[in-house]
Amino acid sequence: MERLRKIIAEKIDISESDWKIISSKLQFQEIKKKDFLTKANTIEDKVYFIIDGVFRLFIELPEKDVTIDFGFPNKFLSSYSSFLMQLPSVSFIQSLTTSKVIFITRKDLYDIYKETNAGDAIGRLFAEEFFRYKSKRELSFMMETPTQRYLNLVKEQPQLILKIPQKYLASYIGITPQALSRIRGKI
Repeated sequence: MERLRKIIAEKIDISESDWKIISSKLQFQEIKKKDFLTKANTIEDKVYFIIDGVFRLFIELPEKDVTIDFGFPNKFLSSYSSFLMQLPSVSFIQSLTTSKVIFITRKDLYDIYKETNAGDAIGRLFAEEFFRYKSKRELSFMMETPTQRYLNLVKEQPQLILKIPQKYLASYIGITPQALSRIRGKI
């Protein structure tokens, strides 16, 4: 919990009394490899903070699964549009490794908004973090080549990328596994 507190405190001043309320609502969970945090057609009611492990967010299409995101340590994770709108999620969140997360339920987060001075700032931090990441990913698809997208992922997560199967990496970058093999061969 201290790692999460430190990351939040880098951006928001949190009093000891606010942290006591916030930490009382945080829950810890261990997830086995290949287990799901969220499944499609369910309403997301949690925001996760990844302590350890790697997650894959994907959409199941009739002809294939499409990886839309990865979750890495020290990052927030959620089927966020489902969380906000309280509509069924279109995506799955699956652990690719044995993992550990801290999570907060939607009800508890809204209680924090009401009960603490830092609550609104924390909600804004979650929202900004998700927006910043999604905007960066969108721009990457419009302005970068698949090779550049792959190299950026390697640069950002060099040790963890080795834990992700090639077919998921290729899907995330928007290419076939064979094309990813060619990119790796050239590097």
